[in-house]
Amino acid sequence: MRQTGEKQGWSRRGFLKGAGVAIGLPFFPSLFPSTAWADGVKPPVRLMFMCVPLGFVPNKSLLNVPIFEAIGSKGWFPEEDGPQYKMPDVHTGLEPYREHISFLKGLSNHCYRGDAHFGDDVFLTGANTFADPSKAFTNTVSCDQVAAGSEIMGGQDVRYRSLALGIRKEMGSRTGGLSWTDNGVPISPLYSPAQVFDQLFGKEDVPAEIRLQRLQQKKSALDVVLEQTRNLKGKLNATDRDKLDEVLTAVRGVETNIQREERWLNIEKPKVSFSRPEDEIATNSIHHAETMFDLAHAAFLTDSTRIISYEMPSYFTEVTHYFKHQLNHDCNREIALDSVKVDRAMSDRVASFIKRLCDSKDHDGQALIQSTLAAYGSGAWGASHSLRSLPCMLIGHGGGIKQGATRTYPESTPLANLWLTMLTAAGVPVPGNKFADSTGPLAELI
Repeated sequence: MRQTGEKQGWSRRGFLKGAGVAIGLPFFPSLFPSTAWADGVKPPVRLMFMCVPLGFVPNKSLLNVPIFEAIGSKGWFPEEDGPQYKMPDVHTGLEPYREHISFLKGLSNHCYRGDAHFGDDVFLTGANTFADPSKAFTNTVSCDQVAAGSEIMGGQDVRYRSLALGIRKEMGSRTGGLSWTDNGVPISPLYSPAQVFDQLFGKEDVPAEIRLQRLQQKKSALDVVLEQTRNLKGKLNATDRDKLDEVLTAVRGVETNIQREERWLNIEKPKVSFSRPEDEIATNSIHHAETMFDLAHAAFLTDSTRIISYEMPSYFTEVTHYFKHQLNHDCNREIALDSVKVDRAMSDRVASFIKRLCDSKDHDGQALIQSTLAAYGSGAWGASHSLRSLPCMLIGHGGGIKQGATRTYPESTPLANLWLTMLTAAGVPVPGNKFADSTGPLAELI
């Protein structure tokens, strides 16, 4: 018979409800039998996908922009392959963590045919947005949502199947986020850290019976919408039917969320040791990125979700007064120097997040970095906003991923191979072992 935590006087959910979880403190393995956390002995794999709009300073060997060479920048990627690579200057903050990361060269989005300024729209989907000639724009499911649909990533045992974080809409992403549903409908990201905090850890001042009543009212309203649209489809032209399909997809998503809220209605949210962020934080600020990473770390640590996507700021106002699109182009020495500074500041934020993962303990006593797998990169880069040999970094050891090297793949290698690799490492079933235009998992990683 399967042993439960309750038999030993403790359960994971009971601990979170009764004692709370203080962020920055370790879990206590003696209080958590492995079977009280999950069916297996190993901790669950956490997946995170991070993207910076319009990319970084390119390497001369990939995209030659003379002004960057003139200021001494070697670019975002290491020049050398293998484990003995020299860490690029913009990544000096990552040097202590090189055993936990790999740089992946050569991965490309080959199918995208749209505006190159919005490469992040297909960063996690690999879609040809012109696949349907009758539509101005189409997309497909993002890999994080493939994972979110799998019970192996927590199912009903996590409060949120996935968490979509982002920024206000700007060049790079039409939505300010990275996630797309099974029907290719964008998932609106949370860009207010205060809103993210409230969703994950906010105190519920409204009694449970009132919240249940409100959820039932929402369900009734959705039923009315579905009834009104039931006989409408046959009266609409193709364009309007597409719009109606998007509405119905959104309705089904709301229905699913309501059902989930009902199941978690009487379960208190975890308690955390940091204060609620202020309501308004500029999305193009270091403060915004640091707060979002704090929240992402807390979400993983409390097992509130196991899947996070995060469209990061494109630049930091504390570093430069130029917009990212200006920083991309071959302009002058000042702009080029600011571009390098922005890349370094971005990398430093990622390094700080990795440090948190290394310093936090999972329920088995191992560092959280051992059960986390995160990607960091961009959907386009360079003055031409190229979608070839995209900047990609893989972080963490979730699923037994082998780290600590720079690896170069042929430019014909789809970026989707990376997403397939991460899904496979996490144990997510992928029909036909194929995602988007993938040709197989990346060699030497699994």
